[in-house]
Amino acid sequence: MRKRTVLALWLSLAAVGCSGSATPTQPTLSPSSVATIPSGSLSTARAAVQPTAQSGNSGAAHLCQNGGYSNLVRTDGTGFRNVGDCVSYAAQGGAFGSGLIIYHLTVSGTQVGDFEWSLAATGFLTTTTSFNNFLSTSSSSGCTISSVTINNPSSPSPYVETFFSAPCGAGGVLYSGFAQAFWGAGPLAGTGVYSPQGVVTPVWTLTITQQ
Repeated sequence: MRKRTVLALWLSLAAVGCSGSATPTQPTLSPSSVATIPSGSLSTARAAVQPTAQSGNSGAAHLCQNGGYSNLVRTDGTGFRNVGDCVSYAAQGGAFGSGLIIYHLTVSGTQVGDFEWSLAATGFLTTTTSFNNFLSTSSSSGCTISSVTINNPSSPSPYVETFFSAPCGAGGVLYSGFAQAFWGAGPLAGTGVYSPQGVVTPVWTLTITQQ
């Protein structure tokens, strides 16, 4: 996690880099910080398997045996202790999930308009994590989202940073990223909709779902 001043965390928007005489909102983020985002942050997803009523216990046993249970999860993302635990769960009608956690951020009303991104993780984030692989991204002003860092997701006020591959903006002011402290919204420990408390505009919404 990058070092920031205390002042930076009290600001709703983090905008970086500018041209002309206008001064962007703090905290200052430099385009070079994007280079620190590691590649391959998104692990290979496990395929979702939905046992049917017709598959019965024998079908579940086939999926669970020969070490298969270790690659399966319940729909809440939890795994199995052993093959018996796996078979018992499926025999009672339990469905196997992919274990993927989807993080979807939408932001509206910034100096560069609206933007959003969606990414997948193999579990709920508990430590600061950076991503540069996305399920989808969009920007009303054509900014290209290159990376995201979700800082301190287990804290009461996680800090979410979005970086652009090149500074973009309007009116002579260019921004290389925006960030927001999700005041009082943390920890991001489960599915739900999270928004920073006391922030009216721009509107920041982080939705966490599970596949």
